[in-house]
Amino acid sequence: MPPRDEQDYEERRQQIINGALEAFAAKGFDSASTKDIAEAAKIGSPGLIYHYFKDKVDLLHQVILHRMAMIEVMDTAEKMMDLPPEQALPEMARKLLGALHEWPTVAIARVVFAESMRNKQVAHMVSDIGPGRGMRIMATYLERQMDAGRLRRMNPHVAARMLIGPIIAYALTSYIFEQPEIQSVAPEEMAQQTIEGFLRAMRPDGEALTR
Repeated sequence: MPPRDEQDYEERRQQIINGALEAFAAKGFDSASTKDIAEAAKIGSPGLIYHYFKDKVDLLHQVILHRMAMIEVMDTAEKMMDLPPEQALPEMARKLLGALHEWPTVAIARVVFAESMRNKQVAHMVSDIGPGRGMRIMATYLERQMDAGRLRRMNPHVAARMLIGPIIAYALTSYIFEQPEIQSVAPEEMAQQTIEGFLRAMRPDGEALTR
């Protein structure tokens, strides 16, 4: 068990992360002040935030790392590199859509999309730990499956976007923009149709693309 002072430090740090998530979700990254974050975190002084975090960008970084379930999904995906695509891809898609449906992920996504449009520092930071890392993991996995002869050869970075693109589009239109025509489509159906279509298109050269 860590010393009490270390426990206290980490508990207060997590308290501020929770408060920042609440403040960012309510007011946006740019508009949420340190006072808003301190009030949401129920700490006495806004200045206390800087004892635990360098600045608001660092705080947003930690919110993403600690409260966005997609980070755990990527950690899991890295452990599935040698599984065949028929086994690994449905599991990855299921976990990804499950993470995208959770409130912290949706709330953080709304914040980072808006802020990334006007703040390149935030855009690069988010890409490095989120979409950029996820795409690199997927491209590495697909290239390994191509090397094993399980998928046809093509640019793995293009293949990764062919696979993940429809799932991201589903999440955006369903959870962020809440378009009515997609609400009747269950995440499981979207994942299944996406994976089946991708695997048909990616069968090794010489195999039929139709059943």
